Amino acid sequence: KAVVSTQSGHYGRGLSEEWRSVFEVAETLDDIHSDKGMGKDWYQFTTGFKMMPEAPPEERYSCGTKYAAFLNQGHPTVQEGVVNREVCYKKDTDSGIFQACQYTEKIRVKNCDGDFFAYQLQPTVQDGAYCVYNRKSSCVPNVIHAKYGDKAVINCTLNSEKDFDSSEVEWTKFNDVKLPSTKLDKMTISKDRLLINIEDITDPYGGVYSMFIPSTETSELVELILYSAVEPAQKYYLVQEGDDIKIEVTLNVVPDPKPSQVSWIKLPNKQVNGAKYKLSDDARSLSISGITTKELGTYRCTVKFEIDGKKYTKSSEIIVQLEEE
Repeated sequence: KAVVSTQSGHYGRGLSEEWRSVFEVAETLDDIHSDKGMGKDWYQFTTGFKMMPEAPPEERYSCGTKYAAFLNQGHPTVQEGVVNREVCYKKDTDSGIFQACQYTEKIRVKNCDGDFFAYQLQPTVQDGAYCVYNRKSSCVPNVIHAKYGDKAVINCTLNSEKDFDSSEVEWTKFNDVKLPSTKLDKMTISKDRLLINIEDITDPYGGVYSMFIPSTETSELVELILYSAVEPAQKYYLVQEGDDIKIEVTLNVVPDPKPSQVSWIKLPNKQVNGAKYKLSDDARSLSISGITTKELGTYRCTVKFEIDGKKYTKSSEIIVQLEEE
């Protein structure tokens, strides 16, 4: 492990494993980690808040281990120098009852100029490991499906007992659009930067959003998927001569477009009228009766609409072709 100067006459071997977080839970006994045999030395955590928790983690097999180790006393101030402390190893049972201090160890701790803590450790417990305190974040929902003109809310939470400075939270939309942005002026971010409201959703708002907190490397991804404005029930219709078919589409636009906003043509530019064709009253479906080779080809459904004063024209194409025998 890397040796990192503490600028205090001590040094700390870096403990950088992500599984040490109080919010990481080993799913099976095969995923259990152990620090036994690591050797007596000064160590420092390089992830999360870079410090041991001062209370037992809640979940069984937290910190990626069978016996999760936490500091049973408070951390020292800079002025206190090197102090003696006790580490407890938590033991869980199948019934959900736990023993907070199944095993204990004596360690030494130093506050290194307020930047991080150095711990003199000598792990002795088989299937035991030291925890690191961290934040747990979540965003609901983490996948959003939206129509054109829709509204959406991204609501994120942080599980952390430590003070939280909302200015830490960074939002970015891939690729590298920092939020808030004048390019996305229908988006607002709450004062604590954990809640995002989006109105009048259109193409620029589709994509992946990232929430990141540098101090603890906490991150969350949220994807906004914008439905196609004109979504065919199926892309291809395989027919035989003489068949009757109905081509149907869903219009993913808010508010619901009027029939006058929807049009159909057969490419390249043939109007669909006459005895062979019948358009539904809501213009969401086109029926073709007694198909001949003349009706084979590509049909385009187009919808025109307006969102926040801007006009849009969206379309999808559907192919009608003979079924191969």
